[in-house]
Amino acid sequence: MPRLRTPLADDMLPAVFSRTEAAAAGVTVERLRAPDVRSVVRGLYARADAEILESDVVAALTKNDPRVAACGPTASRLWGFPQKIGARAWKFTDPASRIHLTNSTVRRRNTKKLRWRSLDLTASDVAEVGDARLTSRVRTWLDLAATLSTDDLTEIGDHLVRMPRAMFEGRSSPHATLDQLRQAVLHHHGRGALRLRHSLEDIRIGSDSPAETRLRLGVLRSGLPVPLLNTAIRDDGIWLGEPDLSWPQWKVCVEHEGPTHLTKKQQEEDIGRTELRNAEGWIEVRTVAKDLRNSCARGTERIATALRRHGWQG
Repeated sequence: MPRLRTPLADDMLPAVFSRTEAAAAGVTVERLRAPDVRSVVRGLYARADAEILESDVVAALTKNDPRVAACGPTASRLWGFPQKIGARAWKFTDPASRIHLTNSTVRRRNTKKLRWRSLDLTASDVAEVGDARLTSRVRTWLDLAATLSTDDLTEIGDHLVRMPRAMFEGRSSPHATLDQLRQAVLHHHGRGALRLRHSLEDIRIGSDSPAETRLRLGVLRSGLPVPLLNTAIRDDGIWLGEPDLSWPQWKVCVEHEGPTHLTKKQQEEDIGRTELRNAEGWIEVRTVAKDLRNSCARGTERIATALRRHGWQG
C-alpha cells in the first residue's frame, strides 16, 4: 500500500518557497517531487493547486538573496503604475510572462521565466514592500524609459506626483515630488534619458488617472486653453464639485467616464452633479474611451465645440 502524503498546510510555508524553507519546515526533497507540489522556477516551489502571484515569486527570490531586486515591468506592476494601453494582466501560467530582476554583483543567465538586468543601484534606489524587494518608484520610472514612450512616462509621472485623496487611499503625501523627479532625471544618463526630459516637461500635479493625463495632453496639443485639473469650482457660492478638467472663464468642464462610473450609485451621483452644473450655466462634456483614440481627436473636438459655444475665440 502506498504511503499517504501529509498535506502541505497553508500556514506551513509561504505561497512560493525555497528548498531551504521546505527543509526547515520538515518537508523532504522526496516530498517536493510529489504531484501536489510544482516547481515554479529553479529552486522554488508552490502547491500545485495554488494561484501563483508575481509578488509571491519576487518575495521568494529576493528573500533568499539580498542582492536581488525586482525591476522594470515587474516593479512597475507591483507598484501599481499605470500600465500601457493593451497590456495584459500578469499570470504565471502565461508562457509570455516574465519576471524582471536585477542582481547587484553577479551576472545571471536569463531563463524562460526570469529576465536579468545589471543595474548600478544605490540604497535609495531599492525599497522593501512586504516580503519583496523592488527598485524604488522613482528608479523604476527611470528604468522604464528604455522601452516606454514619452507619453507613457508622463502618465506614470502624473501618477507619482498626484496628491492622494486621504480618505480613500490612506495616505496624504504623493509618491514623489516634481523636484524629486527633476533631480532623478538630471542624474540619469541611461537609455531613454531624452524621453524622460521631454516627459518631465509635461508632468503636472492634478491628473487622477491615465485617461485624464492623455486627455490633458490631447487638449494642450490641439491648441485649446490650459485647463484646471481636479480643482474645486463654485458658482455664486454653489459647490459644483471638482471636475477632471475645467475652464471657469467659459463655464466648461470635462468628466471622463472610466470604470468607477459604472456603478448605479455613482451614475446617480453623476447625473445629479451634471444637472446642477447645467442649472448654473455650465457645459459638462462627458468623455469615454472612444474620445481618447487618435490622440484624443474626438474628445478635443467636443471640448472645443463647448468652449466656442461659451465665447472662446480659438
